[in-house]
Amino acid sequence: MQVLIIGGGIGGLSLAQGLRKAGVGVALYERDGSPFFRGQGWRISIKEDGSAGLRACLPDDLFDLCVATSLRPATRMAFLDHRLVPKFEKPIPPLPRDRFFGVNRLTLREILLAGLDGIVRFGAEFVRYDHLADGRVRAHFADGTSATGDLLVGADGTGSRVRRQLLPEAVVDDAGVFVYGRTPITPGMLERVPGILVDTFNRLIDPAGPALSVATCRAGEAPSGSPAARLTPVPAYFAWQVSCDGGWGNAASLRQADAATLHRAALEAIAGFHPAARGIVEEADVPATFPVALRTARPVEPWTTGNVTLLGDAIHSMSPGRGEGANVTLRDAALLTRTLAEAAARDVPPLSALADYEREMLRYGFAAVAASRDQPFMPRRSG
Repeated sequence: MQVLIIGGGIGGLSLAQGLRKAGVGVALYERDGSPFFRGQGWRISIKEDGSAGLRACLPDDLFDLCVATSLRPATRMAFLDHRLVPKFEKPIPPLPRDRFFGVNRLTLREILLAGLDGIVRFGAEFVRYDHLADGRVRAHFADGTSATGDLLVGADGTGSRVRRQLLPEAVVDDAGVFVYGRTPITPGMLERVPGILVDTFNRLIDPAGPALSVATCRAGEAPSGSPAARLTPVPAYFAWQVSCDGGWGNAASLRQADAATLHRAALEAIAGFHPAARGIVEEADVPATFPVALRTARPVEPWTTGNVTLLGDAIHSMSPGRGEGANVTLRDAALLTRTLAEAAARDVPPLSALADYEREMLRYGFAAVAASRDQPFMPRRSG
């Protein structure tokens, strides 16, 4: 069996690692020109489903490296108004570090790429696929090349070209835009920032609409001699996001705006916030500011199973309201890995088992979409 994966995000790379671990033939095609073609964003919160997915897909040493390089956990949850007046606050009990942890996106990406030389091809922009008379599937790329396999997996994100061809009726709704940024934690900065904003899971909400969240991102101490020394160092930083519930003006233009424009827009949105909170955004690494368009997929019915399937945001894109997107994607990768590995071990065509994967993935995936949309951990307006 040869599996073609379109898209080199977390889901695609995890699936590639899982299939490689299981001895299933796999090739991954990523449109970015290199592993560092663009910024990878900042923090990801890995929960139980996500850690189980990583453990299933990765060799033990790489999973251990994810845990060893994880970020210090938050100690409190806090909802506040824009002047730092607490509305709700409670401690977060210690959780098992190998099941719940935060990671830097760049660090996770580098770990997921480890050992995939010869499997990942960069600069391969997917255009379309077609089916061959012998039952295989062929992927076509913008440079005129193609690749043939027994199964094609669309792991190419919310704007998935694979989904558009497989399920042209599928709809993804626009749910707004956030501005994300990064502020380096400089010497003495933690002493100046109010404790309620350090190592907490927080959200500051202005009754007029704008909201700000700040995450403290400091890696824990990796064991002596750890392979972490081979990873790109990521100095401590605050990751922040600003949202405005549609009050940005022309949200479409923000999605195309440069970093300086986005940074100004974020500062304007939180102009009335407490000076300490506003100061974190003011001291940001401005070129690192970027927009995130929030999109939420409408449920789709199971389709007739063939030799093309989908994974992660390519099928069940969701808002970050519950922090579940990456975790559900990793669950997909683990489930699909197990499905294909079992089919390969029995030397049977994967299509019958693939139908079970698709049915189960659609069930829990769209349940997570609905919960992220309708029951977010952090409401976007104060009551």
